[in-house]
Amino acid sequence: MTGSEPQRAGGFTRAPRADRSPTTHARTNFLESVDAIDAFLGHAVSGGRGAFRRTSASYAAGSMAIIRAAALFETDEFAPFVSDTPIEVVTALRTMRDIASRTGSRAMNDDLFWVTLTAELPPHIADWRRAGEKPASG
Repeated sequence: MTGSEPQRAGGFTRAPRADRSPTTHARTNFLESVDAIDAFLGHAVSGGRGAFRRTSASYAAGSMAIIRAAALFETDEFAPFVSDTPIEVVTALRTMRDIASRTGSRAMNDDLFWVTLTAELPPHIADWRRAGEKPASG
């Protein structure tokens, strides 16, 4: 130990990795997460805007899509797949996740939430899927 490695709880020190390329396990986990986000999104928008109400299952599914999407940026093993996502998108997802999971739907702008789910999130899901399916370089 050189003293430059960050200390973690319990005295554990993470060893630096020489190879930062994603493992097969990380790729599989990432793509499963993207599939889950896409499935939640599909449930959220399947009934159209009229069925998307705060007390509906589609609203809950939309919240889960946002929560799971924000979580992609909190897992080190997923970093290679989401590194091209603009920081403002990451910030927006985290903010919406915080509203959905902590303050509840009463603080959510439902029209903005709907636009996020139907127009803004789908292209990012497609980008993440392409990044996860891209052959490993090397």
